[in-house]
Amino acid sequence: MTAYYSGLPSLDCHAHVAPDVTQSQLATLGDSHVFAVTRSLSEAAEVADRTDPILTWGVGVHPGVAASRSAYDPDIFRQVLPQFALVGEIGLDKRGARAEQERILSDVLDACTGRPVFISIHSTGRTGQVVDLTERFPHPGLILHWFLGTPDEVRRAVAVGAYFSVNNAMNDELLVAMPRHRVLPETDFPARQPRAKLPGETKPLEKRLARIWHASDDEVRHQLWVNLKQLAIASGAIDTVSDSLADILLAV
Repeated sequence: MTAYYSGLPSLDCHAHVAPDVTQSQLATLGDSHVFAVTRSLSEAAEVADRTDPILTWGVGVHPGVAASRSAYDPDIFRQVLPQFALVGEIGLDKRGARAEQERILSDVLDACTGRPVFISIHSTGRTGQVVDLTERFPHPGLILHWFLGTPDEVRRAVAVGAYFSVNNAMNDELLVAMPRHRVLPETDFPARQPRAKLPGETKPLEKRLARIWHASDDEVRHQLWVNLKQLAIASGAIDTVSDSLADILLAV
């Protein structure tokens, strides 16, 4: 019988948290660990010096936010990148000029080459093009966030080594198509569709995965953390994440 570490917190690999969030507000998240992505370099600058044990902050340039794209500076991104174990939210979006978005995403992925980071990638409306770019700029820390691609695009993403952060708004067919050992949980808080009231609220998703995978709730949570551990080791992020997150990963 497999033994599971029962003290694992809930895990949320893609959520939006205000840069000025207070410690009392973080206390409402309970026992969880959250990947807190940012939408712009200026937002990332606000959190670069934060040390919140239950958060892993990211440096991002949201492709659907025109102001974030126009303010992107390749030199600044490279200067701040060593301060982060997470890059996100980056990617492509159906809103805005494709050429500009692809230029930024290509530059970000190029800058991440050889860096020990997780990379959370948005792909709304442009899933195929995102997979194309991950094939051009492969990285062992790729996480495709809320990926709604075709089965063939899923297979191509798996072939390049990508993981998938999934949420409770995604249908069963998509969840089944993604290899169990490549799945990570997310809320994309404050997005309405996943219906998470707080970052880290992934238990409803875990229950769905338990049904789909024919597994217990404990098995599912353990599997999700094992998946993150494998990604952290493969990408080298195990050495750059906070001590609090590394302690959890090493205990799994």
